[in-house]
Amino acid sequence: MKIFALILMLPLLSFVTINEKLNECNGFENFVFGTAKESYQNLSFEIEEGNSRLYEAGLNTIQIKDVQFEYIRVTFTHNQLSAIALSTTNASAPVFFKLLTSRYGNPVKDRKHYEWLGKNVRIVYEPYANGKDAAIDFYRR
Repeated sequence: MKIFALILMLPLLSFVTINEKLNECNGFENFVFGTAKESYQNLSFEIEEGNSRLYEAGLNTIQIKDVQFEYIRVTFTHNQLSAIALSTTNASAPVFFKLLTSRYGNPVKDRKHYEWLGKNVRIVYEPYANGKDAAIDFYRR
C-alpha cells in the first residue's frame, strides 16, 4: 500500500520541483524585477504612459544559443522593472520554447498562447501565425 501511495505521489512531486524553479524566477536572464532603470546600461527610451516607461534594450542584452531576437524591451513602473518583452526572429522560437519548458515545466495552453504562472512571474509565450517565431512576455506579479 505504501508503494502504491508513493507511485501516485511521484508525478505530484516532480510537478512541485519544476514549479519551484518557476516560483524562484524573478525576471529573465540579467533582468530582475523590482530593480531600478539605473541598474541597466544602454537602454533607449521609447514611450511613457502614466507611471510606466518603455525602453528598448539592445539585441545583445540576452544571449541564448540558437535564439535570435527581433526586439528586447523592458518596462519600468515607478522606476522598477515590471515587464520584459521579447520577440524571436529567424525561426528560433521553438528553441526558446524548449528552453522555457526545460526550466519551468510544461505550460498551460490558453487558446493561442502558452502560460507559466509562478509566485513572482507570469510568462506568456504567443507564437506568431507562421509558428516559427513568437512574442514572449515576462510580467512581475
